[in-house]
Amino acid sequence: MTLFDECKEALSADFNIVAPEGLMEVMDIFNKYPLHNGNILWSSVDFKDYDTADALLDEDILGTASAFVIADDASIPVFRTNFNLVLENIYDVMAICPKIFIFNDDVILHPLFPTDMIRLGVRVKSN
Repeated sequence: MTLFDECKEALSADFNIVAPEGLMEVMDIFNKYPLHNGNILWSSVDFKDYDTADALLDEDILGTASAFVIADDASIPVFRTNFNLVLENIYDVMAICPKIFIFNDDVILHPLFPTDMIRLGVRVKSN
């Protein structure tokens, strides 16, 4: 079993691989975040760091809102799940690739590896 298979199993309560025809929509959402050299430009995003995924879960900010996960590895498909499942299984998600993006239209999560900290960024929407 691969690390991706383990992640898929951990998120099985709400896990869907994004079909090829849906990838453009996901990338349109992702590209609304400010990027620089393949990373989020955090100086342009309102963010807060949490000591652990559990700390973020305890605040119940994200709930079961849908989230997309993109790994910086073309062999790993883009998938949709929900934020609580990601946070409850953060180590399975982080194991699939050293660099992952977990986001929806409003927020983005970034594990601050090698610590247990999680950064929650809120996209500032332009009018």
